[in-house]
Amino acid sequence: MRTYAVVGVIFVEQPGNLPQPPGGRVAAVDVAFAAGDGYERVTVPFLDALGDRLALWVDHHEHPVGWARYRDDPRFILVPNREAHACPELVTEELVIRTGPVDNVIAHADFDGLLSAVKFLRKGIPPWPEADEDARAVDSPGRGHSLSARARLYVAALDEAAAALRSKQRDSLRQDLVEALVQSPARIPPALEARLEKLAREHEETLAPAEDLARTAREEARGVLVVRVPKDLGRPVKKALLSRLEERAPVGVVVEGRAVTAATFREDLDLSSVPQLAAGRSDYRFAQVDDAGRAIVEGLGRLVSSRGGP
Repeated sequence: MRTYAVVGVIFVEQPGNLPQPPGGRVAAVDVAFAAGDGYERVTVPFLDALGDRLALWVDHHEHPVGWARYRDDPRFILVPNREAHACPELVTEELVIRTGPVDNVIAHADFDGLLSAVKFLRKGIPPWPEADEDARAVDSPGRGHSLSARARLYVAALDEAAAALRSKQRDSLRQDLVEALVQSPARIPPALEARLEKLAREHEETLAPAEDLARTAREEARGVLVVRVPKDLGRPVKKALLSRLEERAPVGVVVEGRAVTAATFREDLDLSSVPQLAAGRSDYRFAQVDDAGRAIVEGLGRLVSSRGGP
C-alpha cells in the first residue's frame, strides 16, 4: 500500500479571515482572494509575509485586481470557474511534482477545498476515481456533473458540521477525513464513517426549511427569483434554497437583511458584471448593501434580458 507524507492542513472558512502565515513552504488550494478592502488588508499582507515560502496558490474564484497582479507568477494557478468548475481538477500529478515538498497546505473549508488538499497530499492522485467529478458536481451544481453516493455522504456531513458544530469540532472532523482519504480512502475507519452518517441524517432535518422558503420566492425582475428573510439563514439552508431557485429561474437571489447572495446555473450569465455584487465567482456572488438589494436585482434583470431572457 502506498503511503504519503503527513503534512499539516489549515482550513480557511472565509478568505477575509486568513490564519497567521504558517512556517515552512506553503501551498494554498481553493482559497480566494478577499473581496473589497479585505484584499489589501488581508490577502496582500498574508502573501507578503509568506514571500518566497509560498510554493503554490491554486484558485478558481476570479478577482479583478489580485489575479492581474499575480497572473505572471508561475506559483499562481488561477483559472476562472467557467473553465474549472472545481479546484481538484487543477491539482495534477505534474503540478505537485513541479511544486515540490511543502510543510503546510491551506485549503478552503468546504468539500471542494478539502478534496483539493487531499489530492495535493496524494501527489495529484484522487482518493477515488470520481473525486474530481464529485467536486465539480458540488461546487458547480446545475452544470451537468454527477455526484456519487460516497460524495453525497461527505458533503452532507461536512455541511452539517459547518452549521452545527463548534470550530474545534468542525476542524477535528475535517482533519480526520483528510487523514483517512489520504492514507486509506478505500477503508474509512468505522467510527469516522458512523460520525459522517449521523451528521448526514441530521443535515436532512437542517435543510427542511428550504422548501417552504422557496415557495415564498417572487420574480422581482425578469428571470430573477428572490427570497427575502430578516436574518442569516445559515450557509446550508441558503445553499439549498438558492439551488431550488436556480432550477426555476436564470438567477436566484437570497436577501438576508443587508446580505445579498445571487447564483445561477447558466454559464452565459456572468454575475460579476453586476457591479454591486462585489465578491465571489461568475456563477455565485454576494455583497453587503443598504438598499435591500434592489439595485442588484435590477442589474441582474438587465443581465438576464441582455442574454435573451429566461
